[in-house]
Amino acid sequence: MAWPLWPKSRVEYYNTPQGILTESGIWYRTTVGLLNEYAGELFEREPLELHLARSDTWIRSPHTLSLWLLAPGILYYHPWQLVVAIPLFFLVWQIVAPALVSRTAVSLLSVLDAVILQAVLYAGVMSVLALSGRYESLAVGLIGFICLRWGILTYLTRPIVVRCWKTMYKLPVPDHILRAFMVRSALRNGINLAGFEEIEQNVIDNMFKRKPQRGEP
Repeated sequence: MAWPLWPKSRVEYYNTPQGILTESGIWYRTTVGLLNEYAGELFEREPLELHLARSDTWIRSPHTLSLWLLAPGILYYHPWQLVVAIPLFFLVWQIVAPALVSRTAVSLLSVLDAVILQAVLYAGVMSVLALSGRYESLAVGLIGFICLRWGILTYLTRPIVVRCWKTMYKLPVPDHILRAFMVRSALRNGINLAGFEEIEQNVIDNMFKRKPQRGEP
């Protein structure tokens, strides 16, 4: 999974018979043709690239929010408190985030998601910790940053997260989030997305053909 250097409102994608792959490396089981068939009117007002960008940003939100909580937290709290708090928040938010999709929140997340802003934040925080001689906090901050950005924490929590996703969500999580943004946009624009259940069934059929873990980006 890749992060944007600057805030982006749209993403490039590749359409294949098996689904959509965005430039972030996130895989959606539905196809552009199927989405256009049932949501073409919506895409005339808000293009698919915009919805995919929102969905990608929301999928990365556990990492994004954890990084932004860790940086200021390491300045004010004991580092070992954060060793417990940040992984716990990361785990819980991964599980519940697909059910809490928000058009308003994703606008802020798209800014916080930018690599350049995260780099400036951590450079500043790490400098303060080094100059003040708080090397234990510095080490925890650096290790936490690496674990979040390199996917180590994702790997460690994945068995629990995937099990919860299978129980809570009918669709693979990327498709669930994309659908949620499309439905909210349709309601906002007064557009009826009739026949969306057929898209869901197509996604499920495609998922079982490939046999991935549900929710796998």
